[in-house]
Amino acid sequence: MHRTRLLKYALLGLIVAGAAGYGAYSYFATPAPSYMTAKAQVRDIKRQVFATGTLAGKVEVDVGAQVSGQIKKLYVKTGDRVKAGDLLCEIDPDIQENDLKTARAQMKVIEAQIRSQQAEVKRLTLEFNRQKALLKSDATTVQEYELAEADLEVGKAQLDELNAQLEQAQIAIDDAETNLGYTRITAPMDGTVYAIPVEEGQTVNANQTTPTILKLAQLDTMTVETEISEADVVNVKEGMPCSFTILGLQNRRFDSTLYRIEPAPESAKNESSSSAASSSSSSEAIYYNALLDVDNREGLLRIDMTAEVTIDIDARDDVLSIPLTALRSDDYEGQGSVYLLKEGQVVETPVTLGIRDEQYVEVRSGVSLEDEIVIGDDVASAEVAALSGRRGPRGPF
Repeated sequence: MHRTRLLKYALLGLIVAGAAGYGAYSYFATPAPSYMTAKAQVRDIKRQVFATGTLAGKVEVDVGAQVSGQIKKLYVKTGDRVKAGDLLCEIDPDIQENDLKTARAQMKVIEAQIRSQQAEVKRLTLEFNRQKALLKSDATTVQEYELAEADLEVGKAQLDELNAQLEQAQIAIDDAETNLGYTRITAPMDGTVYAIPVEEGQTVNANQTTPTILKLAQLDTMTVETEISEADVVNVKEGMPCSFTILGLQNRRFDSTLYRIEPAPESAKNESSSSAASSSSSSEAIYYNALLDVDNREGLLRIDMTAEVTIDIDARDDVLSIPLTALRSDDYEGQGSVYLLKEGQVVETPVTLGIRDEQYVEVRSGVSLEDEIVIGDDVASAEVAALSGRRGPRGPF
């Protein structure tokens, strides 16, 4: 009986001691690190440049007034489609008609003066011939002969002057007729009227600047004018495929091709060389205009709409790839490294890189589909582990 009790106490003591030992071990022991990992996967990668642009008509023309006057009649309204030669607007022609009448009257005066001077030249010619005949028979003096000759030359010169004035009068008539024609403004091309900044009864003054009567554009084909940053423009070339979306149809993609990249930024067109040089050295971002066309026969696209443009630089299908966040080093020339978890050890492994997009990068060598790549918030501890692995085998915790 006494022996049974001793065995019970001994067994209970062993249990208590084991529990205490386990608790002490759990309290003082360092837990083994755990890492968030991911595996490489096969996917398609596209290298793209993103930009924002504005839609415009393929051809846009500001139709202006070349003569001054009051707008008598507008024959179109915004949204109207017109053909080349269609009458768009008429300016009150009274001033131009009066100018034409004045030019024609002046021409008649000069024509009358020419007829009169022709008669005078004819009289002077007869007098010169008479003096010439008299001089041969010594019936007149040399002085009288020379005077008749001089009068004839003066008469001819005056006739030449009047003929020149007649040409000027004809030019004045032509100008007046042209200006009268300018009072009837016609469409210079086929297109759509998209803006009319004037109203009937308004007076326009064309003496200093050409006032815009209306704006005309060809909208069957639209142009996206987009800005590409200086960091991206070096990777973009004419002829690259591209696409864009608009705010109202974000789920529809409009495909196109980049057909022109302007060689200088917009600031270079508006500033002197010195100011342009100073702006290029400033901290302001530099953007280059690029153009792409899109068919708009459906009429969905309108002027000044915002376009979110995507330019396809390169693409690879079914390539081994890893998240960009998994890279621990990257020289952006095709070489980098990742942390791999092998048998509980973190090992920094060099990799050869290829094409990349905003989230993934192609891995050409160094990683397989089975490898566990350390990612996530425990990168710092993984880096310590990798550095420790470089110095030699890790000891027990």
